[in-house]
Amino acid sequence: MKFVRCFAVLGFALGLVATSAANAQPFQDTPPAGNSDSAHGQHAMPDPQKQTARLSRKLQLTPDQAAKIEPILANRMQQMQQMRGDTSSSPRDVHQKMRALKQDTDSQIQAILTDSQRQQYQQMQQQAMQKRLDHKQGAPAAGGGSDDDGG
Repeated sequence: MKFVRCFAVLGFALGLVATSAANAQPFQDTPPAGNSDSAHGQHAMPDPQKQTARLSRKLQLTPDQAAKIEPILANRMQQMQQMRGDTSSSPRDVHQKMRALKQDTDSQIQAILTDSQRQQYQQMQQQAMQKRLDHKQGAPAAGGGSDDDGG
């Protein structure tokens, strides 16, 4: 009987570890090599290839759509890195520029999508925003460990 109880406790503990690991960074992929932004308290940019693969999976992108979206995401990542390195602008200005860049990128991506894909993409964005707000406010994230599009 002790063995069964010990096994149940071990299973429960492993489940907790797996759940917390899955929810630890729901919005980020592993940062590219050499990206030390996370060490300075900033969010690391997800890899554009991984973002494109995730969007392809979730939105059933055609190869042509994926080929058009990946350079948009790569360009956004490059511009974000440049903005983060810009010490001549105030943090508020950098934040505003990043927000404008994200909106521009989202518009470019949405222009490539079909109507149903666009609707799904917007829902993904809203869910990601809600998760970020919940996380910022310290509330437990609703739903599972689903990936966000990274954008």
